[in-house]
Amino acid sequence: MRKNFLLLVTSTILIISFGFSTVVSLKSLDKLIKENNKENSLIYANEVGNAVIDVFSEAIAVSQTINNPFIRGILKNPQNLSREEKSKIIRNFLSDIVVKFGYSTAFIADDSTLDYYSEWGYLKTIDPQNPDDDWYVPFKTSSKLYELNVDNDQANDNRMTIYINTRMRDKDGKYIGACGVGVPMKQVMTLLQSLEKQSDISIKLVSTDGVVRVARSGQLVLERTEAEIKELLKEYDTSKQYLYKSKGTDGYTIVKYIPECQWFAVIDYNGGKTSIFSTMLFQNLMVCLFVMLFVIVIINFVLSKLAKHTEKFVEEALFDQLTGLRNRRAYALEIEKLNKFPSLTDISVTTMDINGLKMTNDTFGHTAGDDLLKGAAAIMKKFYSDGGWKVFRTGGDEFIAITTKPVCDKEQIVSDFKDMLKTFHHAQIKELSISVGVAKGTEHDVSSVEELIKIADKKMYADKELFYSDNTHERRKR
Repeated sequence: MRKNFLLLVTSTILIISFGFSTVVSLKSLDKLIKENNKENSLIYANEVGNAVIDVFSEAIAVSQTINNPFIRGILKNPQNLSREEKSKIIRNFLSDIVVKFGYSTAFIADDSTLDYYSEWGYLKTIDPQNPDDDWYVPFKTSSKLYELNVDNDQANDNRMTIYINTRMRDKDGKYIGACGVGVPMKQVMTLLQSLEKQSDISIKLVSTDGVVRVARSGQLVLERTEAEIKELLKEYDTSKQYLYKSKGTDGYTIVKYIPECQWFAVIDYNGGKTSIFSTMLFQNLMVCLFVMLFVIVIINFVLSKLAKHTEKFVEEALFDQLTGLRNRRAYALEIEKLNKFPSLTDISVTTMDINGLKMTNDTFGHTAGDDLLKGAAAIMKKFYSDGGWKVFRTGGDEFIAITTKPVCDKEQIVSDFKDMLKTFHHAQIKELSISVGVAKGTEHDVSSVEELIKIADKKMYADKELFYSDNTHERRKR
């Protein structure tokens, strides 16, 4: 019981200790993560910005090359070429660009005729009242050199395309039309998906009016709504490279303006704290369990060794070293326990006293006397091994046997015991004689075990008188 209690206390202390150390470690880790998250978000913002720039800067440059003297000459002198001839020339020029750079489309819009050409040649005439062409007039009247616009590519199965609309001017700076290329939306989406998976972030490309232009479908749960993004853009300071806004307790939203495409990159980053915490908690738990098991094994080993020593100590404390019988201390504990019984009728006692021990010591020496005691104890052990008897050495040559189980006739007990004494053999001692008195609780009305023992003692002393009344036995001298 004490062993289990000690193990429980030790385990509790270990759990509390490891729990405390884990909490302290996690708090330190929490602080470290929050500091690192902001630094990491800078890296991710730069990666996203550079990747987007790489995609669109080339497209912007290619769009600007379309505004060349050759194309301007074709647009400014329509009287020299028919629409069919102009369409053929422009088609060949634009189709080479599409094939070479892998764009969705390339286009030219002639302001003088509002003819719209693609890599397929003449496609349509721009109608400012048509919703599909509502981009043209605002762009023409703006001062922008180029702009990005997301729309369906009508010439190519209405695929979602990011158009780079570039202003065309003659050598005098006069507006003569628009040109540009279309970047496949799929290309940009694949790029965003790669960046998101790599760094556990979500990305949106947003125009300056707060409208989300590009966002990968099925984004992470970290994303912000378009209304939230518009509120963020109101706080954006153009004199700074970034805008940081905390998201939850772990991550950040980073807003970065990309002037090359005149869009904002809005990046949600959660920092990966949950996985780090889970890993650390698991590791600490495993260490805790390992240490607990190790300590429990050690404690169990020590307690087992201690229990063996304790048992040996108890044996030495409660058993007589010479005879191996229970000693007087054990006898006192047994009497204390028996006196608590609700009824003493189940108790029987036998008191025994060795006859002639002093004469043996005086005649043959104390070694022979010890042999007599050990021989008597061996016979008592054997005789009282049945019936639940406990045998005690209460004095030098005095013994008591006690049982709480039913016993046979007491005279029979004395007779059988004395018959067994005849089995004793010794080179010097001729006989082993023991005076015996038996008392049964069922035959006497007593209030304590001691009273029952006194009754047995009287019978034992009467038996001893019979022994010494024989002239062949000399009464021992005190």
